[in-house]
Amino acid sequence: MTYTEKLRQCGAIVPELVVPTRGVDKTKYACIACDQYNAEPRYWQEVKDFVGKELSSLYFIMPEAWLGPNGKPDSQEHADHQELLAANMKFFLVNGGLDELEPGMVYLERTLKDGKTRRGLVLALDLENYDYTPGSKSLIRATEKTVEERIPVRTAIRAKAPLECPHIMVLYADKENRLNTYLSAVNNPGKWDIANDGDSVLPTPLYDFDLMMGAGHMTGYHITDAEKLDATSDILLALKAEAKDGMLFAMGDGNHSLAAAKANWDAFKKYIPEAQRFDHPARFALVELVNLYDEALTFEPINRIIKNVDPAEIQSELGFDASNPPSLQELQPKLDEYIKNHPGVVIDYIHGIDTAKKLAAEAPDTSLAICWEDFDRDSLFDDVIKNGCLVRKSFSMGHADDKRFYYEARRITKISKEHIVPNASWNL
Repeated sequence: MTYTEKLRQCGAIVPELVVPTRGVDKTKYACIACDQYNAEPRYWQEVKDFVGKELSSLYFIMPEAWLGPNGKPDSQEHADHQELLAANMKFFLVNGGLDELEPGMVYLERTLKDGKTRRGLVLALDLENYDYTPGSKSLIRATEKTVEERIPVRTAIRAKAPLECPHIMVLYADKENRLNTYLSAVNNPGKWDIANDGDSVLPTPLYDFDLMMGAGHMTGYHITDAEKLDATSDILLALKAEAKDGMLFAMGDGNHSLAAAKANWDAFKKYIPEAQRFDHPARFALVELVNLYDEALTFEPINRIIKNVDPAEIQSELGFDASNPPSLQELQPKLDEYIKNHPGVVIDYIHGIDTAKKLAAEAPDTSLAICWEDFDRDSLFDDVIKNGCLVRKSFSMGHADDKRFYYEARRITKISKEHIVPNASWNL
């Protein structure tokens, strides 16, 4: 089999990536996942002030901090930002600023704020192999309950966009770390034995730069060589053969973004002749694969802040103590029912115990922080197989600053110059 055929058996393809052209300030281009700092809009204002009018992925995505409780922009300024996302992508594709690369994956080394290095592989997954329905037997599965009302705002953006610029991180279980060991050895010049391989051309990073806001560093290697792609596909096939219950991949971060991509494809494919569906770009979603057992990958429960409540009253009514809460899987359904019966009460989902407590302390009479100490990664795949999925927002992979930053993108529709009206407001 060719590596293309092997990858399709694993629900994956080699993508054609779109990245900022040479000369673009990569630190300003790459910004953090849109669902981070959603209770701290000042973070996003700092990002906007930092990038100014220069080319940045900020102008391709909609920070959730700029959305109101109804999922719509919370101001006219933010509504204008959302309305221009697709136009921004088209402008830079046509007028310069973004380059389309030959087909290839990206081996990524992400240096985190604590100095550890997390490794990943950027490729595209086949949405026909993904089903977020609890209890599904698909190759790619959701780990947490998908909240249907969070999908429409994302599908609306994706439906108009010529590019996908995702923050999705998908987990695979590789206790022996075979995939990362191989990719690190063949892509990172520091791993090479120059004396024994003096005739080889050392790999040059596709990118190598510091992230904004002190979030660490990213180095990526573009994998286009057939031999490397074949070896990578062999390892993924071996992992598939070992996968329990046929689940090779499980969602880590970006569950609702992948669900939106799936919803868009399911709606769109009805209008595409069946013969064209096999390799249509909208059928796939760009993701970063991350090993569940990566030593730099930390798992933390996601904390809750309940707003517009009497803290003592809600604890009494639901029968729990916020200083020593029951399991999230037990408590979340009770919180959902309480909110349903108490209009105006809302939940903010917060990464980091200190952050949650600090934010709740700003309004101690009407806010309650509920925090958990740890999350067991070893049981994650087994729990999904056994129970279908966890409650929404059960866990987070790392701190907010450790999340995926937008850099690689991929075409999902085609455009041409005659369809674009130049945006004179850009000052590049």
